[in-house]
Parts: sequence; C-alpha cells; structure tokens
Amino acid sequence: MASRSTRRSPSPTPRTTTRGVTTMPFDRLNYRMLLGAVGLIVLGYALMMVDNATSANPVDSALSLIVAPLLLLGGYLGVAAAVLWGVPRDVAPEPAASTEPAEA
Repeated sequence: MASRSTRRSPSPTPRTTTRGVTTMPFDRLNYRMLLGAVGLIVLGYALMMVDNATSANPVDSALSLIVAPLLLLGGYLGVAAAVLWGVPRDVAPEPAASTEPAEA
C-alpha cells in the first residue's frame, strides 16, 4: 500500500525559526502602519494645541473642531488596523507527527 502524504497549506504565520521558537506575527508593514498612525495622533494633538494658542477665539476654529479630530480618529483607527493586520486566524499548534511506522 502506498504511504499517505498530507497536504498542508503554507501558513505565513506564526513564523518559526530554525530552533522552533515562535516569533511575533508583526512584520515591517505592521510597524510602518503603526508609526504612521502614531504620527497622525501626534499631528492631531499638535494642531489642536497650536490652534488654541494662536487663535483669539479657539473654540470656534475649524482646525480644532474638524481637522484635528479627524486626524485623531484616523490615527486611532490606524493603530487598530496596524495591530490587527495580518494576525493569523488559527494559531492552534499543528499536531505532532506520528512516530508510528507506515503500513506496508
């Protein structure tokens, strides 16, 4: 009888090194997205602060009421997307290979 071969679909994550240690599922794209999102958050708070310091009536400014909150919202959504992007759906470990000899 022919031996059975199992077909396994290639799974990009979780990644394992040569010693079998599982690494983090984040890659370069995740870190770039996270950095961009944090940049948007910092820019949103900076625009809100600068506009409030320079305007005669800071409460009625379009920059503090519209632009800065939209930048903050985009930044926080970007952080969530950067964390969730590419996270594996099934991270259960694969069953160990059987040590039983194949039937002849």
